[in-house]
Amino acid sequence: MLEIRRGTAVRSYENTFFREFAENLGKMFEKYSVDGLLIANSECEVETRLQIDALLITKNCICLIDFKNFAGEIIVPKNDNDFSEGKWVTKDNKIVKGGSSINPYKQLYAQKGRFSWVYHRYIKENVYSEDTANPSHTK
Repeated sequence: MLEIRRGTAVRSYENTFFREFAENLGKMFEKYSVDGLLIANSECEVETRLQIDALLITKNCICLIDFKNFAGEIIVPKNDNDFSEGKWVTKDNKIVKGGSSINPYKQLYAQKGRFSWVYHRYIKENVYSEDTANPSHTK
């Protein structure tokens, strides 16, 4: 079963997309008998730069999810270094940024670092030892 907790996003398309995403993910979790927690638009009091559109927590994985308002095909650089540092564009050459980052991958990489810092500094001590996670494995 997927437990869903909703916040409210500043951008209306994020709220709309989250509702559809949560409904579809909930059906998939039910079909495959998977348990998880999906949190939308939470606010982090100790690290205000940690802004996650959706956080999915399951027994085996923690996923940081960021929603983008683009349709169609996105062209990403082919070179590994350019993938994380280069521009991502749509077919009509619109740049797909990640907040103030050059691309969504770079944005999520920074968010993963912030999440890891918060986890080690504030969360880990309050989690049962057998339930601890390794935030470096966050996807």
